[in-house]
Amino acid sequence: MKLHFRNDEYIAPPGSLTEILSHPYYKHSKSISLSIFNDHRYAFFFWNKWTQDMFKNNKANYPPSLVSLDWHQDLVYPTASEKNWLENLNLASNKDVALYCWANLSGLNDTHILSAAYLNLIGDIYVHCRQGKYDEDWKDEFITDRYNNIHTIKKFRMYEDIENCLLKSDEADVYFDIDLDFFTISNPLQIGNRGGKYTYLPEWEIKRMLSAENSLMKWLFERLQGITIALEPEHTGGLLKSQRLLGLIDKTWFKPSLFTSYPGKLEKRTQWRHLRI
Repeated sequence: MKLHFRNDEYIAPPGSLTEILSHPYYKHSKSISLSIFNDHRYAFFFWNKWTQDMFKNNKANYPPSLVSLDWHQDLVYPTASEKNWLENLNLASNKDVALYCWANLSGLNDTHILSAAYLNLIGDIYVHCRQGKYDEDWKDEFITDRYNNIHTIKKFRMYEDIENCLLKSDEADVYFDIDLDFFTISNPLQIGNRGGKYTYLPEWEIKRMLSAENSLMKWLFERLQGITIALEPEHTGGLLKSQRLLGLIDKTWFKPSLFTSYPGKLEKRTQWRHLRI
C-alpha cells in the first residue's frame, strides 16, 4: 500500500503534541514551541524543524545548543551506515524526518542527540544524567559533524555542576530537553538493579529545580528556543507515574495547564505561571 500524505507541513511523529507559547523571558514579543512525545528519539524531529525555521527566517546562522535532563546519557555515536543515511535525509521534508525518527533512529532511544549534532541541528551538548559508573564516563567528548564543525559534549552528575558551567558559558540560544525518567533515582530497568523498585526525586526538589526563580532556569528561559519532553512511561514506573511527573512540570510552569484553549478567550489559554499578572 502506498501512503499519501495530505500536507507535509503538518506531519509530525505519531503521538506527539506541540503547543506554541509566549516566550518565558521576552513574553509576547517572541514565541517558542513545546513538544511532548513518548519516545525520546522523536526530539530529533523537532530540533530539526525549529533549527530549519531559524535558518530559513534568518534568525540565526548557527544551531542552538542542547541542555538535556535524562537518566541515561543517550550519547551513542552514529555508525558509518547511519551517517550515510543522515547525509541523504531530506531535512526540508517533515514526512521524511518523521519517518526517519520512527524507523531509522535506534529503538533504544540513544542515538538522536549525536545524530542531530552530526547534521549540525544542535550545537554543543550539556547532559545532566545519572548513567555513568566510571570516571571515564564523565569526561568531555567531541563529535565532528558532516560540515567539520566540532561539537563539545559535557556530562554532569550534579545539578550544581551543570548550573555553574552554563552560568559561566557564552551560550546564546538553547533547546531544553527533558526525559521524565531523569526524575527517577533508581528503577528495575537499570543494569544491576533487577528486582529493585522505582524511587523518585522528591516533589519539592523537582519544583525547586524547575522554578522560574531558580538561577539556571532564569538563564535557560532567557536563551530558550524550544522545549522537548519525552514521557518514556516504561522507564518511569508506568503511564500514571509518567503523567504525574509531567503534571509537576505543568503545575510549576503553567496556569492554566498545557493545551488549555477557549475560543475567543486568550486570557484562558495556557500561560507561563511566572508571567501572569
